[in-house]
Amino acid sequence: MMELLVTVVILSLLMAGLSQLVVTNSQNASATGALARIADTGRNAIQLLSTDIRRAGYLGGNINILSSTDMISGSQGLPAYAINCVADTTDWARMINQPIVGINAPDDASAIPYDCIAGQWLRGDALTLRYAPTPAIEVADMIGTRPYLRVTMIDGKVFLGSEAGASENVINDPTARDYNLTAHTYFVAATGRTCQGREIPALFRMAIDDNGLPEPQELLAGVENLQLRYLVGNRYYDANEVPLTAAGRWPRVEAVEITVLVRAECPETGFNINRTFELADVEYIPADSDFRRQVFTTTTQLRN
Repeated sequence: MMELLVTVVILSLLMAGLSQLVVTNSQNASATGALARIADTGRNAIQLLSTDIRRAGYLGGNINILSSTDMISGSQGLPAYAINCVADTTDWARMINQPIVGINAPDDASAIPYDCIAGQWLRGDALTLRYAPTPAIEVADMIGTRPYLRVTMIDGKVFLGSEAGASENVINDPTARDYNLTAHTYFVAATGRTCQGREIPALFRMAIDDNGLPEPQELLAGVENLQLRYLVGNRYYDANEVPLTAAGRWPRVEAVEITVLVRAECPETGFNINRTFELADVEYIPADSDFRRQVFTTTTQLRN
């Protein structure tokens, strides 16, 4: 009888140890998976932003847009220069003389001063980029309500697809090509989804819809913060410190320093780390400590 009791106790201890080993292995596998997803998201965010930054300012053959806006006309032309994005007009889509502009996160709890994202924006900076992507587009493929650019080295016309054949949009030059217009505003917002009752943030961007208006696109879930600094001359600036031109416009930016904070989509049981993150020149203290997080950073030069 005593031998049986000893055997039962030993088996119970073995089973308890085995159960703990299974739980530990499961937790380790979960943590490893979360870290892998964070790494993938961070790399993808950096690559996406860097690729778009390198394209900013490319407008087909029209390489002098920052030094002369007189060469751009057409039935739609250029809107008044403004560091803003109004949701119900095509101004944001047509402002090609603003190839890059940053919007700094407010220091207080107010909304970011960029109207088309203010209702969705969660935290961090925002970045707007504009360019004409290649290849050129055929008139037959144009959408009637969307703006386009017809361009040579010395002339440019902005028009809606339905206006492609109008006399004010004609360029009598065999080198003229037609291009889509691309405008993207990157920012962090809430997805509307939760994990264990916690809101999941993501990297979003505004893009031009078929009516020439800004529409939101969710890109990468788990991006929690975005911070940006801009190289002008020999110094990096926050967006609200960039030295404007005499006309009140952004100058030519040479490079952008990108810092992205990515967190796991779900909290992790047993994980509890309180940390202050240095993101560019901002100190960010998350409100919760049971998420794994990682910072990704790079500097990207503009080409145009």
